[in-house]
Formats: sequence, structure tokens, C-alpha cells
Amino acid sequence: MEFLILLVLCIIIVCLAVRLLHLASTTSSPALYFKDSRFTRRLINACPLLLEPYVPPLIWGKNGHIQTFVYGKLGRINSPFPRGRRQSVIMKDGATLTFDVFEPLNEHPLGGDFTMVVCPGIANSSQSVYIRTFVDYAQRSGYRVIVMNHLGALLGVKLTAPRIYTYGGTDEYHAMVMWTSSMHPSSQLIAVGFSMGANIIVKYLGENPEHQERFICGISACQGYDVIRILPYLKTWKHLGPVYSFGMTVQQKKILRGHMDTLFGGSCVKAYGKFDTEEILSSTSLDCLDESYSRRRAGFSSLEEYYRWCSCSHYMNRITLPMFFLNTADDPLITTDLHDIPREFVSQRSNSMFVVTKHGGHLGFFEGGPLIPHPVTWLDKIVVQYSSAVIAIVRQQQAGSF
Repeated sequence: MEFLILLVLCIIIVCLAVRLLHLASTTSSPALYFKDSRFTRRLINACPLLLEPYVPPLIWGKNGHIQTFVYGKLGRINSPFPRGRRQSVIMKDGATLTFDVFEPLNEHPLGGDFTMVVCPGIANSSQSVYIRTFVDYAQRSGYRVIVMNHLGALLGVKLTAPRIYTYGGTDEYHAMVMWTSSMHPSSQLIAVGFSMGANIIVKYLGENPEHQERFICGISACQGYDVIRILPYLKTWKHLGPVYSFGMTVQQKKILRGHMDTLFGGSCVKAYGKFDTEEILSSTSLDCLDESYSRRRAGFSSLEEYYRWCSCSHYMNRITLPMFFLNTADDPLITTDLHDIPREFVSQRSNSMFVVTKHGGHLGFFEGGPLIPHPVTWLDKIVVQYSSAVIAIVRQQQAGSF
């Protein structure tokens, strides 16, 4: 009898594990959305990763929540420590933007000088583990990488103006691009954004067509495109939205606490008025924090107006550059309902592509296993592979052999 009970319990545990870890889910190659053209056909042929199955770690990699958790808490496994050179630019309001420059470790296989201008995710910087791993891989592939540090994200770097980053502010990214163009005038630029940073780079490219002149392509990974449409999902428990909203709120409050004197002192009152710091620091969700602080500091009369200004979906239609949009079907933060935005974009352009992997979570994309993943992820590899493919195609176009 005891043996039967134990057997039943084991079966129940196995069934729960299979269901919770999605062990029965099959792997597949990414879903590709594009307008058929010579450009997109050559792009696919030059990016074999797009035609091969993405295989996550066997035991836990098919669960989007676990991939997201591992990315959020560990970043990457055995992450390298690339050595960069920190630069700074003083903004018009006195804020000090910092960014780190990582020179290529090898010559690019196609020859030439190429720079990836990277905007990280929310509250992230060049010191974030997933950024370090990507930088190292891109350096070894022949790219210079310049990574923006979001204002306030580096607690060891003192703010010189009473503000931190916003979800859609592009002034800092523009300043970094201008510095890059000045210091490396012969380098061809590639815009790369992760999560919130992807929203920023797409908005930047679309809000002023002149911004596109310095780039050969743009790459957007795991963004949500429209903050107003994302918000309802962060309030429902179907994908544990309130948990993720709370986690991101804690991240931002940590930044605010780390710069209290600058953000809420005399210079803040003079520039923006007085804030209720008790209300701000007691916020438990992003919309509460944005209502009490972010939208007021940015000068918007309502949260909806602020979120609309932040969202790249209202600016991206003016982009004519080759664009690569990447999302996953199991991202607990960005649901598939939001995928209509990039699908519509690429359906009207012959040089852009929207890619959706079945697994990967939010900025996870781990490979290897079955338990311990590889340091370099599928995301790192596809960004570099796509960039090199576009470089080759653009060269063929310029040479008249396309």
C-alpha cells in the first residue's frame, strides 16, 4: 500500500514538472514575418540561425518565466568582464551622460569599421551581466560596441541634474550617437536595443528621419512597442504581471533612493516643483510610480499622455532603414497580442523582418544544458549574425551586384 501511494505521488510530481516546465513542448525554428523581396531572401540565406530550431536548456528552458527569472537574477552564466573606456557628455540641463566604449578584439570578417550603439533595458547599464556577455561576443566578432548607461543606473556615478531616465527619452541616446559619429566618422553604425532600450532606439530612428542617416540597420529585442497596451497585462495574474511590475518598480525605487539628495533636493524643487517622496517610495507598481513621479517630472498632465510619448509605435512608421524585430511567444512581460505592431511594420517594407521564437522568455534565449546553459545566448549570436548579413547585402547593393 505504501509503495502504491509513493508511486502515485511520484507520478503526480512528474506530471506537474512536465506541465510547469513545459517539458512536452517541442522546439522549432523561429516564426519569420517579412515582405518577400531579394533583400529579405538574401538576409534569410545569410542567417542560418533563423532556419534552425532554437533549443533551450532541456530541464527549465521551455518555461518563459524561468528563462526571465534566470536572466533577471543571474543575467548570464560565467559572464566575461570586457574592458571598456568610460566617456561622458554634459547634457543641456546639466545632466551627465556616461557610456562605455569597447573596441573590437578582432578584425571584422568582412573588413571595415562597424560600431554597435547599444541602449540597455530598464535600470540597466554596461555593467549589467547580459550586456557584458553580448559586448564580449560582439567584440570578438569584430565590432566596436558603445553602451549607454541609463541616467541613475550606476549608483556609483553621481547625478548632476535632478532626473533619471525615462522609458522613451531619446536625448541621451542621441548625444551618444553624435559623440560616436564625431570620434569615429568612418565607422558604420548599428542601433541595438534591449527591452526598454529597444523602444528608445526605434523611437529615436523614427522621430527624426535624419537620425537614420548614420545607421545601416536597427535591431530591437524583446520590447513592447506601446506602453498603454502593455499596462493592462501588468495588472493581470495570467502571466504574473503584478509580480513583474513590482520587481521593476523596486529596481527604479532603488535608483531613486540612491540619488535622493540630487533628485528631490533644492535643484529639483526649482526645476520641477516638490514631489511627495513618501508616496513615490511606497509605490508597488509601475503605473503608481509613474503617476507620482515619472510623468510629473517629465512635464505631462496625464499618465496616458506620458505613455503615448514614450511609445515607439507612434514614431516607427517613418523608419526606412533595414530593421530586425525580435520577440518570443512565451515572454511573460510582452504578450503575443502586441506582436501586431511589428508584423504590420514589416508587411509594408521590403527590407525588414519580425522574428518570434517559441521559447526564450524575456531576454533569456539561453542555450545548452540540460541544466547549465552556455555563457553566450541565441540572442547574442543572432544580433551579430544579422548585423553581418546586412553589412554584406548593403555592400552588394552599393557595388551594383545586388
